[in-house]
Amino acid sequence: MKIVVGAGLAGLNAAATLVESGEDVRVLEARKRIGGRVHSRTLPNGAVIEMGAEFILPANTYIRERADQLGLELWDKGVRYGRREARGGAEVRDGDLHAALASIEGALAADLAAGRRSAAELVGELAVSPGAREYILARAEISAASSADAVPAADLLGVAHVDDLPSPGIAGGNQTLARALATRIGADRIVLGAPVERITIGEGGVRVAGGGVELGGSGAIVAVPASVLSEIELDPPLEDSRAGAFAAVRYGEAAKLFAPLESAVEPRAVMSMPERYWCWTGNGADGRLQPAVSAFAGSRGALERLGVAEGPERWLASLRALRPELEIDDGDALLSTWSDDRWVRAAYSISPGAELTERMLAPHERLAFCGEHTAGEFSGLMEGALRSGRDAALRLLAGAPPTP
Repeated sequence: MKIVVGAGLAGLNAAATLVESGEDVRVLEARKRIGGRVHSRTLPNGAVIEMGAEFILPANTYIRERADQLGLELWDKGVRYGRREARGGAEVRDGDLHAALASIEGALAADLAAGRRSAAELVGELAVSPGAREYILARAEISAASSADAVPAADLLGVAHVDDLPSPGIAGGNQTLARALATRIGADRIVLGAPVERITIGEGGVRVAGGGVELGGSGAIVAVPASVLSEIELDPPLEDSRAGAFAAVRYGEAAKLFAPLESAVEPRAVMSMPERYWCWTGNGADGRLQPAVSAFAGSRGALERLGVAEGPERWLASLRALRPELEIDDGDALLSTWSDDRWVRAAYSISPGAELTERMLAPHERLAFCGEHTAGEFSGLMEGALRSGRDAALRLLAGAPPTP
């Protein structure tokens, strides 16, 4: 038997991959629900919202493939992740913005070392218009959920890209994907409310214990965020190189705000450059307009400016000022944060880089690790979580290092 620790998308896909390979599997999950940082909810007016991960980006091919295998449909929300109207700062002209992005691409291509600098450093040195500079830094901080001086310059073209390509979700909410994976695994193989406290590794196999449950198996996959990995006692402990890599993973801070609308409006994405958040209206899974507005703020500074720790009121006031055309019903407004969730304590990882990733994924005969933080260029995404779970299962089965 193989044991998977964690029932977020990474752990669920690891377990599903093992089951599809003919393995007997048990999954232990600390929460009383599956999905991890994928958590779909429905507002009283029927609008489906995503408390956590939301968009499937154009380059996210595996999640589309997996959804198709599981018989799931995609939901085109109408809004485009890569296209946001900027408000509240210097004028942003399309020509200036595209020229600035081309300058960044050229600088990164001409000097590989430039990618290891911060986004703030690189953008600050380029000859670009004030509006384009502010727009790119705002996009970088929001998407990476961190200040621009902590975002690697190499990530700029990924987190600040501009395009009109569809960015759908899973029809019915992204948690539908988690439920479909759980069905593939088998509900009787998933134990909820069982936070793992100790993993013992020996020549004969592994023993996993916690939450009143103790299981033995031939190997284990650990699918928990690096931010809480240290709470699991490993015997023997991880080697210093791998332990240091997990400890070095940095996480961003983010929050989401959802408010019902008195009447639905056309899909539209608007970004507040000074307050570092963006908001959108869009379609529901049935193609009809959703009567809700969603907003996402990234970086500690943004959350402090919006008073997130005190509740949604200050953010709602800002949202009304930013989008005066919306008829917001704040009585059922909902705030989502992850830094106060004991099972993650952060939003999602800031690209760890190839060197840390290689150390986290070093081969081990009995143990494999996964999670969006181990997914290289797909870190921070549902795509990365799914890929990492699949790859961890294959590594454990083959006893070999991951394919780069």
